[in-house]
Amino acid sequence: MVGFYFILKGMMMARIEPLESPQGKSGELLEAVQKKIGLVPNIFKTMGKSPATLEGFLGLSGALTAGTLSADLREQIALTCAGYNGCSYCTAAHSLLAHTAGVTEIEEALQGTSSDPKTQAALTFSL
Repeated sequence: MVGFYFILKGMMMARIEPLESPQGKSGELLEAVQKKIGLVPNIFKTMGKSPATLEGFLGLSGALTAGTLSADLREQIALTCAGYNGCSYCTAAHSLLAHTAGVTEIEEALQGTSSDPKTQAALTFSL
């Protein structure tokens, strides 16, 4: 889990530097993220360079959260997509979020598999 923390905290080379001291609307939005999940991933800080982009992403994310899929299934789907795309940043971020949501089959989700038939159907559909 320590490796995930370092990736989330910015040990990977960024193409666009994240905001270090966000102000205004971006600062308010990032403060809300900090309160909600306990940290602000660099991808959010980078989106904060455009307050409209950050606000739009958080709005979409919030709308999806309010849907019918459980938090653990949403994270398993995100892990499946991260594994399929080979994205180490997404793998790190969603491994942490999945762990927080109670997912125990993180490695399996990265491969698009689950021991639960309903979850497996969702992961197969996602792939």
